Amino acid sequence: MKKLILDHPYTPSQLSLINQNLVDHLSTDDPDEATLLKLVKNREEVIEAFLKEHSKKDLKDFAEQELKMNGLLVAYCEKMSKASLKRLTGLVRGRKAVKKYL
Repeated sequence: MKKLILDHPYTPSQLSLINQNLVDHLSTDDPDEATLLKLVKNREEVIEAFLKEHSKKDLKDFAEQELKMNGLLVAYCEKMSKASLKRLTGLVRGRKAVKKYL
């Protein structure tokens, strides 16, 4: 799968670190869902804090970029979910075939 990039020109350093941890976790062979959820929630908290701390002028560009990055993250996770479902379906079919011959 194509490497996910969540940083943009307006990404603050704290968010960049979380993004890197998130990308590293997603690039493992079998990412843990609980860890993924924790990282995503942490990312959300940092974004919300950033939005509260800055003026509306500064937020427009940041928010537009974050919407794009969030869409990429959702799409990436959906692809991973579909790939897992496909592997699971293959496993179930393989089990049925083995049982058939036993």
